Amino acid sequence: MPVRHVLVVDDSKSARLMLRKMLQGFGMTVDTAESGEEALNYLRDRQPDAIFMDHTMPGIDGLTAVRQIKSNPATATIPVAMYTSRDEANYREEARAAGAIDVLTKPAIPEMLGVLLERMHQMLDAAPATVPAPATGETVSIEWVEKIVVDKAESVFYDAIESQVLPLLNDVIAKLRREMEASQAAACSQIATKICEERLAAWRPPEEQHGPLWTEEALQTRLFLLLDERLEAFRRGEQENLQVLVKDIASQVCQGQLHELSERLVRQLSTRFAEAVRKAASAAHDAAVEAARETALQAVDAAGAVHAGESATAAKEQPAVHQEWADIQQNLMRHIYLAAVGAAAVGIGAAILVYGLR
Repeated sequence: MPVRHVLVVDDSKSARLMLRKMLQGFGMTVDTAESGEEALNYLRDRQPDAIFMDHTMPGIDGLTAVRQIKSNPATATIPVAMYTSRDEANYREEARAAGAIDVLTKPAIPEMLGVLLERMHQMLDAAPATVPAPATGETVSIEWVEKIVVDKAESVFYDAIESQVLPLLNDVIAKLRREMEASQAAACSQIATKICEERLAAWRPPEEQHGPLWTEEALQTRLFLLLDERLEAFRRGEQENLQVLVKDIASQVCQGQLHELSERLVRQLSTRFAEAVRKAASAAHDAAVEAARETALQAVDAAGAVHAGESATAAKEQPAVHQEWADIQQNLMRHIYLAAVGAAAVGIGAAILVYGLR
């Protein structure tokens, strides 16, 4: 069974009207109540298809009213949803424990309201179809009639406002906006015109500066002089730049040639140094060989003299032979040291000369 008749319980008139308008958009009949007590009194005589209950209201709160509705067998099967700004998880659990199917958070949106109405449809389809009917002969109270009249009057009044008054107000507002824009444009135009007129009135042409009058010949002469000065300045500047460039190129060329000359001298000195070392080594070797040969000959002569002479004479000359052999060795070592010192001196001189050239 679809939901067609809904009761909205809220102490806020704007909240009741807003939800009633949204429910009427779904094609439903809507009744309203301002408190929990009024909602319970309403349910004694009538039974809506669904109820939307606010939480905070004068008197009993919404959850207490829901518990009383669910405790009455005549109203226990009516789906109830809480219509409040509270959206905490623990409050939702408390509302479900009291008997509400869910919470519709303020301000309501059509999508969430449609989902909740669909759940109410499903609950009504699953609920038993038997509903206790009112007792025979039950009379309608004056308060209930007055309430219906007031609700209908409010509905007609707000529908009239929405259908007739609001379009008129929108037209008036649009007309006022157009008039304000036109008046602002006119005022801005007048202000701009006044400012331009004041500035034009205060403007004075600049005074003419009288100077010497130049003839065509004088102008040509002056122009040629200025051109000559410019060309001379340009020529001087170009000459200075050319001199700087030539100096830079000459410096680079000199540095390159000096580098090549130093490398050539190094190679020549290295060659000469190697030749000198080779000659000194050869001279030292020749001197050593000659000294050794002379020493060998002297030793052979001394040995022959020792064997030919008498033993006493040999015994006397033996120390002299040893002394001569020691002198020969010292002379040989002296020649070797002198050759080495000479070679070292030549190498040091070559190194100093190369360092100075670089």
